[in-house]
Amino acid sequence: MKKNSNISKRIAKPPELLSQILDSVGSPVFVKDRGHRWTYLNKAFCKFMGRRREELIGKSDYDFFPKEQADVFWEKDDQVFSARGENVNEEFFTDTAGVKHTIVTRKQVYKSAAGEDVLVGVIHDVTALKKANDDLTLFRKLLENSNDAIFIVKPEDGSFLDVNETACRRLGYQRKTLLRMGVSDIQAIAPDTGAWKKLREKITAAGTLLIEGRHIRADGTSYPVEVSINKAEIGGKEYFLAASRDITERRKLEEALKEAETLRGLIPMCAKCKKIRDDKGFWEKVEVYLEKHSGARFTHGLCKDCMKELYGKETWFSDTK
Repeated sequence: MKKNSNISKRIAKPPELLSQILDSVGSPVFVKDRGHRWTYLNKAFCKFMGRRREELIGKSDYDFFPKEQADVFWEKDDQVFSARGENVNEEFFTDTAGVKHTIVTRKQVYKSAAGEDVLVGVIHDVTALKKANDDLTLFRKLLENSNDAIFIVKPEDGSFLDVNETACRRLGYQRKTLLRMGVSDIQAIAPDTGAWKKLREKITAAGTLLIEGRHIRADGTSYPVEVSINKAEIGGKEYFLAASRDITERRKLEEALKEAETLRGLIPMCAKCKKIRDDKGFWEKVEVYLEKHSGARFTHGLCKDCMKELYGKETWFSDTK
């Protein structure tokens, strides 16, 4: 008890006005002596620790934190005392509930009124910010690895605020180039401001919209797409999130199924010449029609009956039997 009394005599208390000012600061502030003992703590630090000031003053990190964390705190303190410069370091802190926080601590050495070195530290709890950043990094990775081309669109004019790598690759543009463009530059159904305005009104009214169209690549070629557009509001501002899917293969399959369906139906054929009438009214040879409407290819020869009919009277034909 006597030892604690001696410690309290050496505590450098800030003037009352300064103490009130520091207590009004939202960030935890602490002051340590050369022995790593806390000599001053503001209200935010006590709240951060979940303890009363009387429980903390005169104590050190080892009285409240796991040894591996306290070791780091003391090591950084000693570096600051030795270098006498400002130190900013990211550290980990476990509160009384056992919750681990990520903190950024800014420390610097000053001289007390008694001429002794004291270390002043300010703590910023960046746990939520760190989590948000990690979540954002994860979201970005998922976005970049999506099979769909993703566009974040500014509703006012249809310009692109962000795009993923798939969008750049499919359209053949570098990201920096694509971010200077907008919907009207790549989408055939919205070639002008008026068309975009109508499309924007539909999205705003419905909240979500699924459309089909064609996207125009950098080289001028195009491909069919299905675009799912959703309206999102963040921080009072409205955005459109568009996910574009290349449906080239789907269209090919649809055409193949359509052709197969045609071949399963009734096909108009001339009773004499055996030509087939197509859906536009033109008459085509059977092989021409089937080549157009299926993957079949034809070679030409003669069956035995036709060979006999054509060449049965020829000597050479008789000799081949």
